[in-house]
Amino acid sequence: MTPLPNCERAVIEDSKLVSYALSPHSERGRHKARMFAQALGFNLLNWELLKQSTLEALPALPATLTRETVFGKKYEVVIPITGPNGRTVDVLTVWQFDRLPDSVQYADTPRLVTLYLP
Repeated sequence: MTPLPNCERAVIEDSKLVSYALSPHSERGRHKARMFAQALGFNLLNWELLKQSTLEALPALPATLTRETVFGKKYEVVIPITGPNGRTVDVLTVWQFDRLPDSVQYADTPRLVTLYLP
């Protein structure tokens, strides 16, 4: 099992959860928000718990390099998350090591780009 490289430095921007994945008002995220609320009980009132649970579980799980794009290297990690409602569901997370400007090198910090219920 190989965890996400540098997972101890992984970053989840608050806006990724608050303004997108858990926001019922987001054009692109509202369907995810509905699914996270129904399946696990996550919403805008408890988004920090989803962030904390994701980051805490990351080092113990295998990561798969899925693709390399002009933007960076992307990895997927499936994380079993237990929600406020007590249910545990697998959440697919996608992490990116951003390509550095004018370079063939990548940042050393993984950044969450999306997450969803498969």
